[in-house]
Amino acid sequence: MALLEQEIAKMENSIDEYEEADTLVLYDCIDAITGAGYRMEALEPLLQLLERHPTAYFGDPGAIVHFIEQFSGEYENLLLKSLRRTPTVTTVWMANRCINGGTQAEAFMGILKEIVGRTDVDRAIKDRAQEYLDFQTN
Repeated sequence: MALLEQEIAKMENSIDEYEEADTLVLYDCIDAITGAGYRMEALEPLLQLLERHPTAYFGDPGAIVHFIEQFSGEYENLLLKSLRRTPTVTTVWMANRCINGGTQAEAFMGILKEIVGRTDVDRAIKDRAQEYLDFQTN
């Protein structure tokens, strides 16, 4: 796990004062993680990275999301757990992508509704969750 932890630390250290991660660093780190053979075991640590920086910009969708989403059918339950712990701009967006793809749409709609009602979530994240709810219901 040492390489995984090192690469996640590099990604985290690339976040600047504007809460933007360096996308080149992200892609290099994800390439290193992939090249070392990490698969599902990298998902939880990557989601925790997003949780530590709930309003940071990690790309759209970016290297982290691309890596996670390659495990379609497997990552969704981890994403739901992450959203319950600490929703982020990125994970809320990923929830919307799951709904668009028809993957556990009811569960993801439910969690977006919960996020909107939470008092411990940043306003920007709650607003984004509401935008996706509005989009999905109209």
